[in-house]
Amino acid sequence: MSPRRRVAIVFCLVACVSLAGCGEDVRTRGPVVASAATSSDAVDEVRIEARPRTTAAAARAAIVAAGGRVELEAGGRLQAVVPAAARQALHDSADLELIESELFVPLQLGTTFSTAAQSMGVDRWRAAGFTGHRVKVAIVDTGFEGYEQALGVALPRQVTVRSFRADGRIGGSDHGRRAAEVVASIAPNATLYLVNFSTVTELNAAVDYLVQERVDVVSFSLGYVHNGFGDGSGAVNDAVRRSTTAGEAWAVASGNWAQQHWSGPYFDGDNDGLHEFAPERRSNAHVFVQGDLITVSLRWDEPAGQACTDYDLELRGPDGALVRASRGMQSCRQDPLESIQVLATQSGVYTASITGPAGGGPGRRLDLLFVGAPDRGFPLEFAVPGGSLAAPADNGTVISVGALASSLRSEAGYSSRGPTADGRAKPEVLAPAAGPLGEVFSGTSASAPHVAGALALMQEAFPRAARDALTSVLMSRVQSVLVAPGDSGAFRADLGSLAGLGPLLPAGAETAALLGVRPPGPGLALMVYRGPAGYPLRFTHLLVDGRLVRTVYQFEPTTQEWRAYVTGAPSFVNSVEQIDNGAIVLLRFE
Repeated sequence: MSPRRRVAIVFCLVACVSLAGCGEDVRTRGPVVASAATSSDAVDEVRIEARPRTTAAAARAAIVAAGGRVELEAGGRLQAVVPAAARQALHDSADLELIESELFVPLQLGTTFSTAAQSMGVDRWRAAGFTGHRVKVAIVDTGFEGYEQALGVALPRQVTVRSFRADGRIGGSDHGRRAAEVVASIAPNATLYLVNFSTVTELNAAVDYLVQERVDVVSFSLGYVHNGFGDGSGAVNDAVRRSTTAGEAWAVASGNWAQQHWSGPYFDGDNDGLHEFAPERRSNAHVFVQGDLITVSLRWDEPAGQACTDYDLELRGPDGALVRASRGMQSCRQDPLESIQVLATQSGVYTASITGPAGGGPGRRLDLLFVGAPDRGFPLEFAVPGGSLAAPADNGTVISVGALASSLRSEAGYSSRGPTADGRAKPEVLAPAAGPLGEVFSGTSASAPHVAGALALMQEAFPRAARDALTSVLMSRVQSVLVAPGDSGAFRADLGSLAGLGPLLPAGAETAALLGVRPPGPGLALMVYRGPAGYPLRFTHLLVDGRLVRTVYQFEPTTQEWRAYVTGAPSFVNSVEQIDNGAIVLLRFE
């Protein structure tokens, strides 16, 4: 086993096979056109992810020499299909290090609450004219099943779709589509990117694409278990940080694991080599339903690749029989990590136990996550909410989003929270935990796109605000909530006052119109404005079905001069900002 072995476990609705590759870019109602991807269904082939030990060229050569083929390179990682018989030889290769693959489950609970976006002030901002126009928002997820049927209904008429899976599929799960619908319900004129992946290598490729597309905001509703050490480290955080460094604002779900997490020092009071969660209680219990994917992960406070204390993990079923054990040997060259994933074969109470040095040994601080997919919200027998964050919510460059309780006045009990391993408070904000009314989509999976939608409105209002500035605007407007013992202390996300945002839509703006013939494509059009006085030209797109108007010209008969408004230009460039009823204007469409 490599000394740098790092197990990364991700959660979504169903377990997915790790796949890689890229699909075509799709901007119509039609199906995703996938690139030709080699199937890994054959019994004699497996898909691997690897990190070069020396150079990327040497790693590629080793894969080819073993009879494999490289599918994707991104973020310093390679993804390839290789003969199953060659896997062990590649594992022992001096040219590359194999990386454990990931499984996905969404940070979504099986219940729903009524929609509550109005609690964030969305209704005020929408009435004032802000819709997310010209703001690029990416929803990065595992699947967007059903998005085509939602186009022009719950989603914009056109979206940009990109699959980074090996098979090019954009479906497989509707989790991402539901998140996209939340964003669209708040910022209906935002330009949406639906981007999916299934491995960390593919996530890195997706990040490269988002940076290339100059996306403004990213919504991420997936959670990784113990990918890194709770301090913003790890492969997933490294990928996300490349995007935030490029100026993209990420709204990331904090996780739903506050009641499915335990942490504390290793204690063996009776010297039998079994950790005691409480006096004479040597296991921690969790209820699962037959068919649930059970994940148990144990991490402790030793440096990566230098764990000298050997802890093991055991999972027992409702009948008390051993289901599976993780007994990796820690001998000062491995990561401080043990993990188990298995399907529940029967419904009932499952228990996790930790073995370690008899009598306590060095007494390391342990961190245990014991979760299921789908997430039914069942709590652990012994739970510690603090430190229950999913990755990359522990990343210092993202906006981590927790869930509000159904009352919208306090933090939801299940919502994951910090502090991070290096002492930072997380999440930054709390948001409603439900999507559009009637949709079964809740938990922090729904909270994150609420904040992403709010960021899109703020980006429209402050078009030149970079990530740090946009985060500052959001955090300057947050509202206090009721705080109970053990809460994170995060504030409720709020768009805040409209004061100082420039000309806003006047009363009666819903009746306004521009009369005239528009060109089918780029070009000029002479039009007449009918509506209330003082209509801001920054919202001209609302009068032309969202089309981009680059410049509006108005002739001033008194001075015999043309005045102009240039979309996106600084205010000092424009000589006119508002028009009145009967105004004749010349529009240049793009």
